[in-house]
Amino acid sequence: MGKLLVMLLVALPLTGCSALHITEQGLNQELATRLEQGVGENRIQLTMPDGAFDMALLVKEANIDLTERDGGLVLLAMDTDIQGTLTMFGRDVSFKTSLRPAFESGIRLQGNEVYLVAPKLTNIQVHGSDFSDAMLRQYLGGLHSEFEQAVAQYFERHPVYVLDHSLMERTAASFVKNLAITEDTIEFLIF
Repeated sequence: MGKLLVMLLVALPLTGCSALHITEQGLNQELATRLEQGVGENRIQLTMPDGAFDMALLVKEANIDLTERDGGLVLLAMDTDIQGTLTMFGRDVSFKTSLRPAFESGIRLQGNEVYLVAPKLTNIQVHGSDFSDAMLRQYLGGLHSEFEQAVAQYFERHPVYVLDHSLMERTAASFVKNLAITEDTIEFLIF
């Protein structure tokens, strides 16, 4: 009974507002902290069943841009280091380079954690000029859907934000009924 009363007293001020919001800047700060501290594994693994391609992508930086376009999208740009092997013409070619993929995604709230949903690859840049980088550029074009799937699996396990920075966030998380992406903000609609 006492616990319910405390929750109601804390939730009462929330009834005057229809939403809790997180700014793009706050989201990017949280994401940078999570990557810096190694919260979760910062590697995305992509291995083809035939063994022709095996790579590990280390996420160094990620930047989120929130836009109202198309009903609300998360635009994600990542800076990564990639290394692995590529089998071509019966030979294994090792590679290590920098990769900069960009994605469009939706979001979902599960408990108090915000996750990216169904990221779609919109751009990919391989940085480097040697022969293995040129082969990698060509090969990645054919791995579009597999790469998207590996990134989607990564973000299914790694939230980009956790509503636990204040008592208000922790309490509001249990009352959120819907999410809305506006320009530079995620709104958590309550009640």
